[in-house]
Amino acid sequence: MQSKISGTVTHLWVGKAQWQNYGGRDIFTGAHKNLVDAISVDVNGACGDEQGNLKVHGGPDKALLLYTRDDYEQWIRDGYDFAPGNFFENSTIDGLSTSDIHLADTLRIGEVTVQVSQIRRPCTTLAHRWNMKELPRLVQSTGRSGFYVRVLQPGTIRTNDTVTLVQREPGSVDLPEVNRVMNIDRTDARGIRALIDAPGMPPRWVSQLQRRLSGYVTDESARLGD
Repeated sequence: MQSKISGTVTHLWVGKAQWQNYGGRDIFTGAHKNLVDAISVDVNGACGDEQGNLKVHGGPDKALLLYTRDDYEQWIRDGYDFAPGNFFENSTIDGLSTSDIHLADTLRIGEVTVQVSQIRRPCTTLAHRWNMKELPRLVQSTGRSGFYVRVLQPGTIRTNDTVTLVQREPGSVDLPEVNRVMNIDRTDARGIRALIDAPGMPPRWVSQLQRRLSGYVTDESARLGD
């Protein structure tokens, strides 16, 4: 057990998928969420929470999206007026930074047990919501994207619940390194090989990385809105 790594739930958010007009564009999305005191969680996510595009969002491996207050504070220091909930997360966590978290970490949040499944790879919904075309690429370049977890033990998460690290897999990789290799230094062969061998890597991402070693790098301009 890694008792030194712990934080606190400061905010909880859920929202139904609905049509939103962001910057003159109509989008069916679950990005608009409401602040609540507690959420009931099962393997599919939080009760009352929905996603607009189920091809790329939702499902057991993206059951909940977590975001750290540390990242919000860094946005503020950089001159951006973002606040908890602005990145569509289900839970905002204080006392932890993204660099504290590794892929495949098992976390205890109140009575719920989760496992870190992947970083969030930002898409154009963020850009439309905040009318900032550059925001997805900025989120990606800073690594302040939040991260998804799968639910291992369902239950209820409440505001002020403690978040603790229960287990860390040998050879696991921290989330900033996952972001660096997946999204920034995309042809770093040494980093790619290390990530392929790391525990908890999504199989689809492993396939992408293996193709990169063969010289094929996916065009992701559509996801980023370039």
